[in-house]
Amino acid sequence: MKRNWHISLVLVYLVLGLLLATSFNTQQKYQQALNAPRKEDLIRKVRQLETDRDALKKQIETDRAQIQNYEKIAAKNEGMLSAYTNELEQTRKATGLVPATGRGVIVTLADSPQYPKDGDPNNYVIHDYDLRTVVNSLWSGGAQAVSVNGQRLMSLSSIRCAGGTVLVNSTRLVSPFKIQAVGDSEKLAKALNADEKSRQLLNEIADYYGLVKKIEQRDDIVIPAYKGGLLIENAKVVEGGD
Repeated sequence: MKRNWHISLVLVYLVLGLLLATSFNTQQKYQQALNAPRKEDLIRKVRQLETDRDALKKQIETDRAQIQNYEKIAAKNEGMLSAYTNELEQTRKATGLVPATGRGVIVTLADSPQYPKDGDPNNYVIHDYDLRTVVNSLWSGGAQAVSVNGQRLMSLSSIRCAGGTVLVNSTRLVSPFKIQAVGDSEKLAKALNADEKSRQLLNEIADYYGLVKKIEQRDDIVIPAYKGGLLIENAKVVEGGD
């Protein structure tokens, strides 16, 4: 009776072990069945991320090359802009649209304080042609900028008589007249004496009629920019001209 009890107990343990083993195997297979889709999904996501990464690398390389191209174009345009700016500045200086400073001469002319000896008072005053004579001599002497009583002279400027005054850039001026010129002061002074009309005006005529004259060589001359109009109404471009 005791032996049968032991045999029954062994059989119970065997059956219980078999059930546990079967349950464990079933659980593992079930877990594997659950994990399989997740693993495939993770693999698919990783591969997609790798594909996106490679595409992003190519896009970065393309953008970098495009940026370098833009930088080259910008550098070229910057160089062209700098050249245009310098050319424009030189043009503005040549046309008198910016102030001019430096060495040069100042010629001051004024009407004579003397009573007319020959009865003609016109011989004792400074006229528009007297100013033109001095200005033309200064231009021929290499003047870079010239002004009369602060009126900057340029290609469109005119000096002409207007009654008892002189009209410069449509501005009425009266004696005394201060003519300033920027340039080599020694050459400008020599030019005033080299020109026959200028030499006669500043020497014989001025001395005879008592006209006030003064010539100075200076290092600190300041000539303002031209402030008149730039409209050209009558001039036309000649077709086929250079």
